[in-house]
Amino acid sequence: MDYSKLKPLHGIIVLKLETQDVSEGGIHFVETKRLDHAVVVAAGPGEWMKKKGKSVFQEVGVKVGDTVVVAPGSGVALETKIGDEMETLTYISQSDIVGIIKRK
Repeated sequence: MDYSKLKPLHGIIVLKLETQDVSEGGIHFVETKRLDHAVVVAAGPGEWMKKKGKSVFQEVGVKVGDTVVVAPGSGVALETKIGDEMETLTYISQSDIVGIIKRK
């Protein structure tokens, strides 16, 4: 899907959550299991924050394509229409991302 038309505002990050239908041991889940990691499909530029009485612009620390670890139950899942297709995407604040999974 082409996410280039999706432009979040402020420090909002849009994720496509990864799910799992089969466990590592080969057990098939009756209900799809949501994993705690996702792929960044869009990210806002950042937001202004107050630090020591001054306004400082803090850029978003992730980029499109990054795989991130998210806090359980964080973000808001919304059906989003992009082009002619509907997809469930999760909108999250940068503070709910606990880490980036680096690829070799």
